[in-house]
Amino acid sequence: MQATESSSSIWPNEALVQKIASKSTLGCLSRMLTESIHTDVTINTTDGVLKAHKAILAACSPVFESMFVHDLKEKESSTININDMCLESCSSLLGFIYGTIKQEQFWKHRLSLLAAANKYGIGDIKDCCEESLLEDINSSNVLERLHVAWLYQLERLKKGCLSYLFVFGKIYDVRDEMHSFFHHADRELMLEMFQEVLSVWKPI
Repeated sequence: MQATESSSSIWPNEALVQKIASKSTLGCLSRMLTESIHTDVTINTTDGVLKAHKAILAACSPVFESMFVHDLKEKESSTININDMCLESCSSLLGFIYGTIKQEQFWKHRLSLLAAANKYGIGDIKDCCEESLLEDINSSNVLERLHVAWLYQLERLKKGCLSYLFVFGKIYDVRDEMHSFFHHADRELMLEMFQEVLSVWKPI
């Protein structure tokens, strides 16, 4: 009888508890960011200033953590200078970290987010950006994406771009842009492209 009463408990199951707890936590983090609750670090961007929390930044990034642990200027001044991001892009970065980012924000700033994720060692953002960049490869952006993949060592994106160009035969759609691309491309990347040509070329 006791076992029956225990199994039909009125308390919510573990999955529901975790869902509610996660939603509550995200709500708290959102308030901390949007209302600047007990912020303790200032972020200077190229065109504005943002406030954040050292503990949150350190928890998501080993680079930020190092800034606040060691005797660096960021620790002493409680200020981070991010000179390669505008206010809007950096707001999106904080939005991802705090769990408040909207989909349209992410898609608009994903290249800036990718650069920041690579710079500050935030793997989740880097993976998410790579996944999204794979979704909309086309003739107008494939060479740029290929360069980005090489620059940030994104193997899946690089393979996706090379497949788009050579396996699906889209190389002819970008022939006018290839000269400029090869002029600036890294030698190792050009070698990989040549190898991809050989792998799909079938002599008659």
